Amino acid sequence: MVEIVGSIGFAALILLAAIWTLGVRVKLDAGTHTIFGALFFLVGAIALGISSADKLHSLWIIPAGFIFSVLLGLIVGYAPFLFGPFKLLSSVFAGIVRIGIPAHKIKAAQEAGLKASIEEFVSTAERKE
Repeated sequence: MVEIVGSIGFAALILLAAIWTLGVRVKLDAGTHTIFGALFFLVGAIALGISSADKLHSLWIIPAGFIFSVLLGLIVGYAPFLFGPFKLLSSVFAGIVRIGIPAHKIKAAQEAGLKASIEEFVSTAERKE
């Protein structure tokens, strides 16, 4: 029974790693916390797959990945000096995942996403006034 639950958890971890990594490739304006979450799930799935560790560990790796992504989003706002290494790792990972996509297309998507975020923030601020 424990092996079945572990296998189901490991399959879910692999699925999350694949979906988030594909999301990094498709959603070109993904934030650093999202990219690092994909990297976390991918490394977790690979490490669990090649090691002799019990697949049941996937049941704590999955929630840890989500929590870590949220915490990384908070670090950006409250402790930007701690954010540097995560930003570097995320940019390297995104560069590898996005091989073959023209740089100008990535930059245009990031600028459009930033513009949309700013417009949303301004409209929210205007509604509060």
